[in-house]
Amino acid sequence: MMNKLSILALGIAAITSSANAFATTDRTGFYVGGEIGAIEAKEGGESESGQSFGAYGGYNFNDWFGLEATLYGTNDLADNDFASVNAAAFSVAPKFTVVLNDTFSLYGKVGVSSVAVVIDSAFRDVDYSGYGVTVGAGVNAALTESLNLRLGYDYTNVDLDSDDFGAADFDVDLSRFTLGMHYQF
Repeated sequence: MMNKLSILALGIAAITSSANAFATTDRTGFYVGGEIGAIEAKEGGESESGQSFGAYGGYNFNDWFGLEATLYGTNDLADNDFASVNAAAFSVAPKFTVVLNDTFSLYGKVGVSSVAVVIDSAFRDVDYSGYGVTVGAGVNAALTESLNLRLGYDYTNVDLDSDDFGAADFDVDLSRFTLGMHYQF
C-alpha cells in the first residue's frame, strides 16, 4: 500500500512539474483588472490621505511595450466634519516592462492624467479639474498563465482650476500605492 501511494505521489509530482516547465506566462494582448490602494494628496504644506479604488486595463504589444489606462476614485480625503474632499482620475500611459523570469516582471509608465476634485462643505461646493503628468512603477507576479498580481506606485502632479468665481486654483500632488489583480486575455 505504501509503495502504491509513493508511486501515485511521484506521478502527480511529475505531471505537475512537467506542466509548469512547459507553461509560459502570457504577456501579450489585452488585459483588464481592478486595484485598491492608499493615496496621499499634497497641496502646499498640507496633506490628506485615504483609500482609492479603481480599474485598469491595456494592451501589451509585446513582452516589453504596452499602453495602459487607469481610472480610480477615492473615499473622503478630508480629516474633518465640516467638508468632504473626493478625487477621481483617468490616465493613459505607455508602459515599459522588464521581464525577470516566468513569474516576475518590473514595469514603468509615464503618461497624461485628467483629475477631478470635489470639495463639499456646509458653506459651498466647489469642483476642480485639470490635466497633469502621471509617472508609475511596480512589480508584476504571474499567478497563472493569465492571472497576474501586481504592486505599484503612481505619482500625479496636476494644476487644478475651478469655474467657480472666487475659488483659488491650486497645484496638487497625488501619490498612490496600489495592489491590483488583472486577467491577461
